[in-house]
Amino acid sequence: MKKFINVLFVCMAGTFICCSLFSCVSTKTEKPVEEQPATTPVEEKKSEETSVKKEEPKKEDKDEFSKSGFVEELQQALRTGTAEDALKLYDKLPEKYAEDFDLLFLKASLFVSAGRYNDAKVICDSLSEKYPDNTDVMQLAAVIAKATGNTAEKNAQINALLEKDPKNAEANISLAEDALLNRSYKKAKQFYLKALSGDPTNETALLGYGETCYYTEDDEASKSTLQKVIAQDPYNDEAYYYLAKLEAANSRYKVAADNIEKAIAIDGENYNYFLDYGMYLRYLGKFADAEVAWTKAVEMEPDYFLGYVYRAGLYDEENKFTEALADYKTIIKLNPDYYLAYESIGILAFHDKDWSEARKAFMKCREFNVDNISYPLMITYCYYMEGDKVNAKKYSDSVLRTMDRNSVEYTMLRSFHDETDKLPLLQKISSIDNSTKRGKMYFYLGLLYDMFGGTEFANEYYLKVVNMNSPMFFEYRIAEWKVGKVNNGN
Repeated sequence: MKKFINVLFVCMAGTFICCSLFSCVSTKTEKPVEEQPATTPVEEKKSEETSVKKEEPKKEDKDEFSKSGFVEELQQALRTGTAEDALKLYDKLPEKYAEDFDLLFLKASLFVSAGRYNDAKVICDSLSEKYPDNTDVMQLAAVIAKATGNTAEKNAQINALLEKDPKNAEANISLAEDALLNRSYKKAKQFYLKALSGDPTNETALLGYGETCYYTEDDEASKSTLQKVIAQDPYNDEAYYYLAKLEAANSRYKVAADNIEKAIAIDGENYNYFLDYGMYLRYLGKFADAEVAWTKAVEMEPDYFLGYVYRAGLYDEENKFTEALADYKTIIKLNPDYYLAYESIGILAFHDKDWSEARKAFMKCREFNVDNISYPLMITYCYYMEGDKVNAKKYSDSVLRTMDRNSVEYTMLRSFHDETDKLPLLQKISSIDNSTKRGKMYFYLGLLYDMFGGTEFANEYYLKVVNMNSPMFFEYRIAEWKVGKVNNGN
């Protein structure tokens, strides 16, 4: 909302020479300037003489209130403080300016920026009564209605604006933003185009159009539009942000990183910028810098899970398992439905031979994905490794009751339950067409032998998995660890 206020101030710049605060945006009718009679040479001479004898202005003239000076003070208050600081300046406003349209409109806008929507509405309603056809007031009323969740009022104001002017930029931008919330990017794109047909240099509409072109994969239009935004306003951080996303989508990560750095230089407290920055650095192989970026994001929003997801994945990739595990545990505290974090906890706990924690994590995974046979197999294995045969058999039996007895998955879990390799597992696995499914079953055949002491046979099947060189399932990673232990003589 502060950008909204800043736009108003930009429009005000220089307009007070003519004492018209909102002449660049207002539809209010202005009084015509009265034509002054021409002066005679004698009068001119008298004027010159008078000017020579002109006295110093009295003190009250020097201190006379100036609207332009007041707005400059408001600008300064916003630059160095908040909307509330700017609003305090209204305490010294002279009585004769109490009903000034321009200053009241600006005060209502500042109330919006400060989140004081009821105060803003009181002023806006008063202005609406006096100036029912003023489009600036309609736009402000729509902003207040949207902020307070009054959809009916917002739509009424938008419709009134469009009835007066179908190309009204603010009304079409509002409709575009609603479409964006519903991920209706093509629809949003059309509204932004209509806004631009009425106001070709509208920065919000240009940015929105560039954004929707990005989402609809119209890369050329997106890039050229975002560059127009930057040409108009070199400090538009969002334009650099979407340019970065556009470059990254085309695997140009160095250019993407350069653009997001410009966005961060303008707004160094934007969570999303640091998330994306870390990603681009990661793709550039700058792991340490990526970690710094994601740590910054985590510090900015410690109660939101996504920064931890990115950083945990990086720690995991760098084999910083302790740090990764800590982040994964934080993720599930902040977002208990993010089940992939449970899977990662299970894998890392498995690596550390913390069988109880691994089992609990895989049990949680199965709550989210009951059809994935990997989880019952891992849970059963962990029970055995905990030395709890009773629950290993009890749990596996409960799952077997619901399975197709002719499936290879049933045969595998039955082998775990019965602690035997006598079932026709190898033949069934060899006949599987799907390579991912075949690789997973080879892994569990290795785990079966590993569990009951057949280390030589176990290693043979782990190697089959690793030699696939296609890590499309989490068991591949554990197989790599198993093979690494073999190669290291452990």
